[in-house]
Amino acid sequence: MVIVKVMVNFNNIPEWWALCPGYECPRKGECLRHLAFCQAPAEVKKWKCVLPHAVKDGACEFFRKAETVTMASGLNAIYRNITSKQARSSIRKQLTDFLGSKGTYYRYKDGERVINPKLQQEIRDMVHLYAPDAEVSFDKTFEDYDFT
Repeated sequence: MVIVKVMVNFNNIPEWWALCPGYECPRKGECLRHLAFCQAPAEVKKWKCVLPHAVKDGACEFFRKAETVTMASGLNAIYRNITSKQARSSIRKQLTDFLGSKGTYYRYKDGERVINPKLQQEIRDMVHLYAPDAEVSFDKTFEDYDFT
């Protein structure tokens, strides 16, 4: 059985992400979907879930290992390390286009949305297109589960 060091923040789980009661699953003790199911707050009355017959021969296609990763939030620190106004402007436009809209960009910039490791790398790659030597850091980093 996995020893939980970080509690699941239920607010970070997208509505489309399925939980799992893990009734017959031999790997439920190490599965993030089951951990989230067990830590669901009492006010949550319904949610998407993985059905028991998803487990076949001890394996589940929806299994997700319950391990934390380094998440980030806030994009303001990125711009502090870039001296060129043109580069900052180009990066902001590129990130806005990549993230889909100005509103979404600002939710990431202001730390309202968390940035998983894959997105962190994509952001670093975009910044390096305009500022190859810039050290890319985020406003805050922390250990959490990745529900993407």
